[in-house]
Amino acid sequence: MLIRFTVENFLSFNELVEFNLIASEETDHSHHVVKAQTQDDIDLLRTSILYGANASGKSNLIKAMSFARNYIVNGVAKNRSININHFKLDTACYHKPSRFEFEFRCQGRQYAYGFSIDKNQVYEEWLFEMGHQIEEPLFERVGNSISFNFDHPELRKIPEAEKQRIGYEARGTRSNLLFLTNCKERNLQQFHFLYQWFAEQLIIVFTTSKHQALTSLAKSNIEFFNSVIEFFDFGIHKLQVEEIDFEKTSDIPASMKEEIRAEFPYGQNSMQFVSVSSHNYLIEEKESGGLKASKLTTIRKDELGNDVSFEISEESEGTQRLMDFIPMLIGLSKDKVFIIDEIERSLHPLLIRKLFELMLNHDLFKQGTSQLIASTHEVNLLDIKNLFRKDEVWFIEKNQAGESLVYSLANAELDNFNIVDGYLKGRFGAIPFIRDIKELGWEK
Repeated sequence: MLIRFTVENFLSFNELVEFNLIASEETDHSHHVVKAQTQDDIDLLRTSILYGANASGKSNLIKAMSFARNYIVNGVAKNRSININHFKLDTACYHKPSRFEFEFRCQGRQYAYGFSIDKNQVYEEWLFEMGHQIEEPLFERVGNSISFNFDHPELRKIPEAEKQRIGYEARGTRSNLLFLTNCKERNLQQFHFLYQWFAEQLIIVFTTSKHQALTSLAKSNIEFFNSVIEFFDFGIHKLQVEEIDFEKTSDIPASMKEEIRAEFPYGQNSMQFVSVSSHNYLIEEKESGGLKASKLTTIRKDELGNDVSFEISEESEGTQRLMDFIPMLIGLSKDKVFIIDEIERSLHPLLIRKLFELMLNHDLFKQGTSQLIASTHEVNLLDIKNLFRKDEVWFIEKNQAGESLVYSLANAELDNFNIVDGYLKGRFGAIPFIRDIKELGWEK
Protein backbone atom coordinates (compact mmCIF):
# COMPACT_ATOMS: atom_id res chain seq x y z
CA MET A 1 0.00 0.00 0.00
CA LEU A 2 1.15 3.53 -0.77
CA ILE A 3 1.64 5.67 2.33
CA ARG A 4 3.18 8.83 0.95
CA PHE A 5 4.78 10.26 -2.20
CA THR A 6 6.99 13.35 -2.29
CA VAL A 7 8.53 15.14 -5.26
CA GLU A 8 10.73 18.19 -5.68
CA ASN A 9 11.98 20.06 -8.77
CA PHE A 10 10.05 18.13 -11.41
CA LEU A 11 7.67 19.57 -14.01
CA SER A 12 5.43 22.10 -12.16
CA PHE A 13 6.71 21.14 -8.68
CA ASN A 14 9.45 23.39 -7.32
CA GLU A 15 9.69 23.00 -3.55
CA LEU A 16 9.06 19.62 -1.96
CA VAL A 17 5.36 18.66 -2.04
CA GLU A 18 3.67 15.69 -0.38
CA PHE A 19 0.67 13.55 -1.21
CA ASN A 20 -0.34 10.86 1.27
CA LEU A 21 -2.98 8.25 2.08
CA ILE A 22 -2.61 8.41 5.86
CA ALA A 23 -6.01 8.22 7.55
CA SER A 24 -6.99 11.05 9.86
CA GLU A 25 -8.91 10.57 13.10
CA GLU A 26 -12.32 11.19 11.53
CA THR A 27 -14.77 8.35 12.06
CA ASP A 28 -16.91 8.57 8.90
CA HIS A 29 -16.70 5.62 6.49
CA SER A 30 -14.40 3.67 8.76
CA HIS A 31 -14.45 0.75 6.30
CA HIS A 32 -12.45 2.94 3.90
CA VAL A 33 -9.48 2.55 6.27
CA VAL A 34 -7.05 -0.37 6.43
CA LYS A 35 -6.27 -0.49 10.12
CA ALA A 36 -2.73 -0.80 11.49
CA GLN A 37 -1.82 -4.32 12.54
CA THR A 38 1.11 -3.42 14.82
CA GLN A 39 2.15 -0.43 16.91
CA ASP A 40 4.54 0.66 14.15
CA ASP A 41 1.92 0.49 11.37
CA ILE A 42 -0.11 3.42 10.09
CA ASP A 43 -3.85 3.49 9.33
CA LEU A 44 -4.14 3.89 5.56
CA LEU A 45 -6.88 4.93 3.16
CA ARG A 46 -8.14 2.73 0.34
CA THR A 47 -8.82 5.59 -2.04
CA SER A 48 -8.18 9.23 -2.84
CA ILE A 49 -9.37 11.73 -5.46
CA LEU A 50 -7.41 14.72 -6.78
CA TYR A 51 -9.09 17.94 -7.96
CA GLY A 52 -7.66 20.96 -9.69
CA ALA A 53 -8.02 23.30 -12.64
CA ASN A 54 -6.64 22.44 -16.06
CA ALA A 55 -2.83 22.81 -16.01
CA SER A 56 -2.83 22.93 -12.20
CA GLY A 57 -0.53 19.94 -11.85
CA LYS A 58 -2.88 16.98 -11.30
CA SER A 59 -1.46 15.03 -14.23
CA ASN A 60 2.05 16.23 -13.34
CA LEU A 61 1.78 14.59 -9.93
CA ILE A 62 0.86 11.31 -11.61
CA LYS A 63 3.59 11.85 -14.23
CA ALA A 64 6.08 12.30 -11.38
CA MET A 65 5.06 8.95 -9.90
CA SER A 66 5.17 7.37 -13.35
CA PHE A 67 8.60 8.80 -14.16
CA ALA A 68 10.06 7.58 -10.87
CA ARG A 69 8.48 4.15 -11.28
CA ASN A 70 9.70 3.73 -14.86
CA TYR A 71 13.20 4.90 -13.96
CA ILE A 72 13.30 2.33 -11.15
CA VAL A 73 11.91 -0.51 -13.25
CA ASN A 74 13.60 0.14 -16.60
CA GLY A 75 16.68 2.18 -15.73
CA VAL A 76 18.64 3.89 -18.47
CA ALA A 77 21.22 2.62 -20.94
CA LYS A 78 24.95 3.12 -20.43
CA ASN A 79 26.22 6.54 -21.54
CA ARG A 80 22.64 7.84 -21.92
CA SER A 81 21.29 10.87 -20.11
CA ILE A 82 18.34 10.64 -17.70
CA ASN A 83 15.21 12.16 -19.22
CA ILE A 84 14.36 14.37 -16.25
CA ASN A 85 12.28 17.56 -16.57
CA HIS A 86 13.13 20.05 -13.82
CA PHE A 87 10.98 23.02 -12.76
CA LYS A 88 11.68 25.65 -15.43
CA LEU A 89 10.30 28.83 -13.83
CA ASP A 90 13.13 29.19 -11.30
CA THR A 91 16.70 29.38 -12.63
CA ALA A 92 17.99 27.97 -9.33
CA CYS A 93 16.33 24.67 -10.28
CA TYR A 94 18.33 24.29 -13.51
CA HIS A 95 21.34 22.85 -11.69
CA LYS A 96 19.55 21.35 -8.69
CA PRO A 97 18.77 17.62 -8.51
CA SER A 98 15.17 16.41 -8.66
CA ARG A 99 14.00 14.34 -5.71
CA PHE A 100 11.46 11.51 -5.49
CA GLU A 101 10.43 9.34 -2.54
CA PHE A 102 7.81 6.64 -2.00
CA GLU A 103 6.73 5.40 1.41
CA PHE A 104 4.81 2.15 1.18
CA ARG A 105 3.81 -1.01 3.00
CA CYS A 106 5.22 -4.25 1.63
CA GLN A 107 5.39 -7.75 3.13
CA GLY A 108 4.04 -6.48 6.45
CA ARG A 109 6.69 -3.74 6.83
CA GLN A 110 6.80 -0.06 5.92
CA TYR A 111 9.59 1.36 3.81
CA ALA A 112 10.78 4.68 2.43
CA TYR A 113 12.67 4.44 -0.85
CA GLY A 114 13.85 7.47 -2.76
CA PHE A 115 16.54 9.11 -4.86
CA SER A 116 17.75 12.45 -6.17
CA ILE A 117 19.01 12.80 -9.75
CA ASP A 118 19.75 15.18 -12.56
CA LYS A 119 20.16 14.42 -16.27
CA ASN A 120 23.58 12.89 -15.76
CA GLN A 121 23.75 11.02 -12.47
CA VAL A 122 22.25 9.75 -9.25
CA TYR A 123 23.27 11.98 -6.34
CA GLU A 124 21.51 10.09 -3.55
CA GLU A 125 19.53 6.89 -3.08
CA TRP A 126 18.15 5.46 0.14
CA LEU A 127 16.04 2.69 1.62
CA PHE A 128 14.70 2.93 5.19
CA GLU A 129 12.30 0.87 7.23
CA MET A 130 9.76 3.26 8.74
CA GLY A 131 7.21 3.23 11.55
CA HIS A 132 5.98 5.18 14.56
CA GLN A 133 9.10 4.14 16.48
CA ILE A 134 11.35 3.05 13.57
CA GLU A 135 13.55 4.87 11.08
CA GLU A 136 16.30 2.41 10.29
CA PRO A 137 18.35 2.39 7.06
CA LEU A 138 18.91 -0.69 4.92
CA PHE A 139 21.22 1.17 2.54
CA GLU A 140 22.23 4.73 1.76
CA ARG A 141 23.99 6.04 -1.33
CA VAL A 142 25.81 9.31 -1.75
CA GLY A 143 27.31 9.65 -5.20
CA ASN A 144 29.09 6.40 -6.04
CA SER A 145 29.41 5.33 -2.41
CA ILE A 146 26.77 2.93 -1.05
CA SER A 147 26.74 1.81 2.58
CA PHE A 148 24.68 -1.07 3.98
CA ASN A 149 23.23 -1.74 7.40
CA PHE A 150 23.85 -5.47 7.70
CA ASP A 151 22.49 -5.35 11.25
CA HIS A 152 19.00 -4.79 9.90
CA PRO A 153 16.78 -7.91 10.23
CA GLU A 154 16.28 -8.03 6.44
CA LEU A 155 20.05 -8.20 5.84
CA ARG A 156 21.41 -9.82 9.00
CA LYS A 157 21.14 -13.41 7.81
CA ILE A 158 22.88 -12.87 4.48
CA PRO A 159 25.99 -15.11 4.17
CA GLU A 160 29.32 -13.31 4.23
CA ALA A 161 30.12 -14.25 0.63
CA GLU A 162 26.83 -12.74 -0.53
CA LYS A 163 27.53 -9.56 1.45
CA GLN A 164 30.79 -9.24 -0.43
CA ARG A 165 28.97 -9.69 -3.74
CA ILE A 166 26.44 -7.00 -2.77
CA GLY A 167 29.32 -4.63 -2.00
CA TYR A 168 31.00 -5.50 -5.31
CA GLU A 169 27.82 -4.85 -7.32
CA ALA A 170 27.21 -1.63 -5.39
CA ARG A 171 30.66 -0.34 -6.33
CA GLY A 172 30.00 -1.29 -9.95
CA THR A 173 26.66 0.52 -10.20
CA ARG A 174 26.81 3.09 -13.00
CA SER A 175 26.46 6.74 -12.00
CA ASN A 176 23.29 7.11 -14.11
CA LEU A 177 21.66 3.95 -12.72
CA LEU A 178 19.91 3.27 -9.44
CA PHE A 179 21.40 0.56 -7.23
CA LEU A 180 17.94 -1.00 -6.97
CA THR A 181 17.72 -1.29 -10.75
CA ASN A 182 21.25 -2.68 -10.87
CA CYS A 183 20.19 -5.34 -8.33
CA LYS A 184 17.55 -6.52 -10.78
CA GLU A 185 19.96 -6.51 -13.71
CA ARG A 186 22.62 -8.39 -11.70
CA ASN A 187 20.11 -10.81 -10.15
CA LEU A 188 20.67 -9.79 -6.54
CA GLN A 189 17.68 -11.22 -4.67
CA GLN A 190 17.97 -9.35 -1.35
CA PHE A 191 16.11 -6.29 -2.64
CA HIS A 192 13.92 -8.02 -5.22
CA PHE A 193 10.79 -7.55 -3.07
CA LEU A 194 11.29 -3.79 -3.33
CA TYR A 195 11.80 -3.81 -7.11
CA GLN A 196 8.79 -6.10 -7.47
CA TRP A 197 6.55 -3.63 -5.62
CA PHE A 198 7.28 -0.97 -8.22
CA ALA A 199 7.18 -3.34 -11.19
CA GLU A 200 4.03 -5.27 -10.29
CA GLN A 201 2.09 -3.55 -7.50
CA LEU A 202 2.23 0.11 -8.59
CA ILE A 203 0.03 0.48 -11.68
CA ILE A 204 -0.39 3.87 -13.35
CA VAL A 205 -3.06 4.46 -15.99
CA PHE A 206 -3.18 7.53 -18.23
CA THR A 207 -6.03 8.51 -20.57
CA THR A 208 -4.18 6.97 -23.53
CA SER A 209 -3.23 3.75 -21.72
CA LYS A 210 -4.47 0.49 -23.22
CA HIS A 211 -4.32 -2.85 -21.44
CA GLN A 212 -2.43 -5.06 -23.88
CA ALA A 213 -3.18 -8.26 -21.94
CA LEU A 214 -6.95 -7.70 -21.89
CA THR A 215 -7.70 -10.75 -24.07
CA SER A 216 -5.51 -12.98 -21.93
CA LEU A 217 -7.17 -11.79 -18.72
CA ALA A 218 -10.62 -12.17 -20.23
CA LYS A 219 -9.80 -15.72 -21.30
CA SER A 220 -9.09 -16.78 -17.71
CA ASN A 221 -11.71 -14.51 -16.05
CA ILE A 222 -14.55 -14.41 -18.58
CA GLU A 223 -17.29 -14.81 -15.95
CA PHE A 224 -15.93 -11.84 -13.98
CA PHE A 225 -15.65 -9.75 -17.17
CA ASN A 226 -19.25 -10.52 -18.07
CA SER A 227 -20.51 -9.77 -14.57
CA VAL A 228 -18.90 -6.30 -14.75
CA ILE A 229 -20.35 -5.64 -18.22
CA GLU A 230 -23.79 -6.68 -16.98
CA PHE A 231 -23.45 -4.58 -13.80
CA PHE A 232 -22.70 -1.36 -15.72
CA ASP A 233 -25.37 -2.14 -18.38
CA PHE A 234 -23.78 -1.14 -21.69
CA GLY A 235 -26.33 -3.15 -23.66
CA ILE A 236 -23.77 -5.89 -24.32
CA HIS A 237 -25.07 -9.43 -23.95
CA LYS A 238 -21.63 -10.87 -23.17
CA LEU A 239 -17.94 -10.80 -23.98
CA GLN A 240 -16.20 -13.71 -25.60
CA VAL A 241 -12.67 -14.68 -26.58
CA GLU A 242 -12.78 -15.70 -30.22
CA GLU A 243 -10.03 -17.90 -31.65
CA ILE A 244 -8.99 -17.12 -35.21
CA ASP A 245 -6.71 -18.96 -37.63
CA PHE A 246 -3.30 -17.34 -37.25
CA GLU A 247 -2.06 -18.63 -40.60
CA LYS A 248 -5.13 -17.76 -42.65
CA THR A 249 -6.24 -14.44 -41.16
CA SER A 250 -5.51 -11.36 -43.21
CA ASP A 251 -6.00 -9.09 -40.18
CA ILE A 252 -2.36 -9.64 -39.18
CA PRO A 253 0.07 -8.60 -41.95
CA ALA A 254 2.27 -11.34 -43.38
CA SER A 255 5.46 -9.49 -42.41
CA MET A 256 4.29 -9.31 -38.79
CA LYS A 257 3.37 -13.00 -38.81
CA GLU A 258 6.86 -13.86 -39.99
CA GLU A 259 8.42 -11.77 -37.23
CA ILE A 260 6.14 -13.36 -34.60
CA ARG A 261 7.05 -16.89 -35.77
CA ALA A 262 10.76 -16.08 -35.65
CA GLU A 263 10.73 -14.54 -32.17
CA PHE A 264 8.08 -16.60 -30.37
CA PRO A 265 9.50 -18.52 -27.34
CA TYR A 266 8.26 -21.98 -28.29
CA GLY A 267 7.99 -24.67 -25.63
CA GLN A 268 7.79 -22.21 -22.72
CA ASN A 269 4.02 -21.94 -22.36
CA SER A 270 4.38 -18.28 -23.32
CA MET A 271 2.11 -15.75 -24.97
CA GLN A 272 2.54 -12.53 -26.90
CA PHE A 273 0.27 -9.54 -27.40
CA VAL A 274 0.01 -7.93 -30.82
CA SER A 275 -1.81 -4.72 -31.77
CA VAL A 276 -2.88 -4.16 -35.37
CA SER A 277 -5.12 -1.25 -36.40
CA SER A 278 -6.68 -0.87 -32.94
CA HIS A 279 -7.23 -4.62 -32.68
CA ASN A 280 -5.43 -6.59 -29.97
CA TYR A 281 -4.51 -10.23 -30.45
CA LEU A 282 -3.28 -12.88 -28.04
CA ILE A 283 -0.72 -15.21 -29.67
CA GLU A 284 -0.15 -18.66 -28.14
CA GLU A 285 1.42 -21.96 -29.14
CA LYS A 286 -0.95 -24.75 -30.20
CA GLU A 287 -0.63 -28.21 -28.63
CA SER A 288 -0.08 -29.62 -32.10
CA GLY A 289 2.63 -27.07 -32.86
CA GLY A 290 2.41 -23.77 -34.68
CA LEU A 291 0.62 -20.70 -33.39
CA LYS A 292 -2.95 -19.66 -32.69
CA ALA A 293 -4.46 -16.21 -32.24
CA SER A 294 -7.37 -14.99 -30.14
CA LYS A 295 -9.19 -11.69 -29.82
CA LEU A 296 -11.80 -10.28 -27.47
CA THR A 297 -15.18 -9.43 -28.99
CA THR A 298 -18.54 -8.24 -27.71
CA ILE A 299 -21.84 -10.00 -28.40
CA ARG A 300 -25.08 -8.08 -28.78
CA LYS A 301 -28.56 -9.32 -29.69
CA ASP A 302 -30.32 -8.29 -32.90
CA GLU A 303 -34.11 -7.78 -33.22
CA LEU A 304 -34.63 -11.54 -33.59
CA GLY A 305 -32.53 -12.39 -30.55
CA ASN A 306 -29.58 -13.66 -32.57
CA ASP A 307 -25.99 -13.12 -31.45
CA VAL A 308 -24.11 -10.43 -33.37
CA SER A 309 -20.35 -10.11 -32.86
CA PHE A 310 -18.64 -6.71 -32.65
CA GLU A 311 -14.97 -5.78 -32.61
CA ILE A 312 -13.88 -3.99 -29.43
CA SER A 313 -12.85 -1.04 -31.61
CA GLU A 314 -16.49 -0.75 -32.76
CA GLU A 315 -17.67 -0.09 -29.22
CA SER A 316 -17.88 3.42 -27.77
CA GLU A 317 -14.85 5.01 -26.15
CA GLY A 318 -16.63 4.79 -22.80
CA THR A 319 -17.23 1.06 -23.20
CA GLN A 320 -13.59 0.50 -24.19
CA ARG A 321 -12.34 2.55 -21.24
CA LEU A 322 -14.49 0.59 -18.82
CA MET A 323 -13.09 -2.66 -20.24
CA ASP A 324 -9.59 -1.36 -19.60
CA PHE A 325 -10.65 -0.87 -15.95
CA ILE A 326 -11.77 -4.49 -15.51
CA PRO A 327 -8.18 -5.72 -14.83
CA MET A 328 -8.08 -3.08 -12.08
CA LEU A 329 -11.23 -4.56 -10.53
CA ILE A 330 -9.60 -7.99 -10.62
CA GLY A 331 -6.50 -6.56 -8.96
CA LEU A 332 -8.45 -4.72 -6.26
CA SER A 333 -8.84 -7.97 -4.34
CA LYS A 334 -5.05 -8.13 -4.14
CA ASP A 335 -2.35 -5.75 -2.90
CA LYS A 336 -2.21 -3.29 -5.80
CA VAL A 337 -1.97 0.50 -6.03
CA PHE A 338 -3.90 1.86 -9.02
CA ILE A 339 -3.33 5.49 -10.01
CA ILE A 340 -5.60 6.76 -12.78
CA ASP A 341 -5.37 10.11 -14.54
CA GLU A 342 -8.74 11.70 -15.43
CA ILE A 343 -10.78 8.68 -14.43
CA GLU A 344 -13.96 10.27 -15.77
CA ARG A 345 -12.66 10.44 -19.38
CA SER A 346 -15.39 9.14 -21.73
CA LEU A 347 -17.48 7.83 -18.80
CA HIS A 348 -20.78 9.09 -17.38
CA PRO A 349 -20.58 10.69 -13.89
CA LEU A 350 -23.00 8.12 -12.44
CA LEU A 351 -20.86 5.27 -13.77
CA ILE A 352 -17.72 6.71 -12.14
CA ARG A 353 -19.58 7.07 -8.87
CA LYS A 354 -20.74 3.46 -9.11
CA LEU A 355 -17.15 2.37 -9.76
CA PHE A 356 -15.99 3.96 -6.50
CA GLU A 357 -18.98 2.60 -4.59
CA LEU A 358 -18.17 -0.87 -5.87
CA MET A 359 -14.54 -0.57 -4.87
CA LEU A 360 -15.24 0.83 -1.40
CA ASN A 361 -18.25 -1.23 -0.39
CA HIS A 362 -18.13 -4.65 -2.05
CA ASP A 363 -16.97 -7.41 0.30
CA LEU A 364 -14.66 -8.86 -2.37
CA PHE A 365 -12.59 -5.68 -2.48
CA LYS A 366 -12.78 -4.83 1.22
CA GLN A 367 -10.96 -8.08 1.97
CA GLY A 368 -7.87 -6.89 0.09
CA THR A 369 -5.52 -3.99 0.69
CA SER A 370 -5.52 -2.39 -2.76
CA GLN A 371 -5.85 1.35 -3.30
CA LEU A 372 -7.41 3.49 -6.02
CA ILE A 373 -6.10 7.03 -6.55
CA ALA A 374 -7.60 9.12 -9.32
CA SER A 375 -7.48 12.64 -10.66
CA THR A 376 -10.78 14.07 -11.83
CA HIS A 377 -12.83 17.15 -12.72
CA GLU A 378 -16.10 15.40 -11.81
CA VAL A 379 -17.55 17.52 -9.00
CA ASN A 380 -20.43 15.12 -8.41
CA LEU A 381 -17.94 12.83 -6.69
CA LEU A 382 -17.52 15.49 -3.98
CA ASP A 383 -20.05 13.76 -1.78
CA ILE A 384 -18.38 13.72 1.62
CA LYS A 385 -21.39 12.40 3.51
CA ASN A 386 -22.24 9.44 1.26
CA LEU A 387 -19.16 8.56 -0.78
CA PHE A 388 -15.83 9.87 0.51
CA ARG A 389 -14.12 10.96 3.71
CA LYS A 390 -12.59 14.44 3.93
CA ASP A 391 -9.06 13.03 4.10
CA GLU A 392 -9.63 11.23 0.80
CA VAL A 393 -10.08 14.51 -1.11
CA TRP A 394 -7.02 16.44 -2.31
CA PHE A 395 -6.60 19.64 -4.29
CA ILE A 396 -3.80 20.86 -6.54
CA GLU A 397 -3.36 24.44 -7.69
CA LYS A 398 -0.63 26.74 -8.94
CA ASN A 399 0.56 29.83 -7.10
CA GLN A 400 1.65 33.09 -8.73
CA ALA A 401 5.14 31.69 -9.29
CA GLY A 402 3.71 28.83 -11.37
CA GLU A 403 4.43 26.19 -8.72
CA SER A 404 1.92 23.40 -8.09
CA LEU A 405 0.84 23.09 -4.46
CA VAL A 406 -0.88 20.02 -3.02
CA TYR A 407 -3.22 20.04 -0.01
CA SER A 408 -5.95 17.93 1.57
CA LEU A 409 -9.51 18.62 2.69
CA ALA A 410 -8.84 16.67 5.90
CA ASN A 411 -8.92 19.59 8.34
CA ALA A 412 -11.66 21.67 6.71
CA GLU A 413 -14.84 22.46 8.68
CA LEU A 414 -17.73 21.24 6.53
CA ASP A 415 -20.72 20.84 8.85
CA ASN A 416 -23.94 21.44 6.86
CA PHE A 417 -21.89 22.85 4.00
CA ASN A 418 -22.51 22.23 0.30
CA ILE A 419 -19.03 21.20 -0.72
CA VAL A 420 -19.73 21.11 -4.47
CA ASP A 421 -21.08 24.67 -4.39
CA GLY A 422 -18.19 25.77 -2.19
CA TYR A 423 -15.60 24.20 -4.49
CA LEU A 424 -17.08 25.76 -7.63
CA LYS A 425 -17.13 29.16 -5.89
CA GLY A 426 -13.44 28.84 -5.05
CA ARG A 427 -13.60 28.25 -1.29
CA PHE A 428 -10.97 25.50 -1.53
CA GLY A 429 -9.00 26.91 -4.46
CA ALA A 430 -7.90 24.56 -7.25
CA ILE A 431 -10.35 25.99 -9.81
CA PRO A 432 -9.60 27.86 -13.06
CA PHE A 433 -9.36 31.65 -13.02
CA ILE A 434 -11.29 32.90 -16.04
CA ARG A 435 -11.31 36.57 -16.96
CA ASP A 436 -14.44 38.55 -17.75
CA ILE A 437 -15.52 37.88 -21.34
CA LYS A 438 -15.55 41.63 -21.99
CA GLU A 439 -11.76 41.68 -21.63
CA LEU A 440 -11.46 39.74 -24.89
CA GLY A 441 -12.29 42.94 -26.77
CA TRP A 442 -14.51 41.17 -29.30
CA GLU A 443 -17.28 43.78 -29.12
CA LYS A 444 -17.94 45.71 -32.29
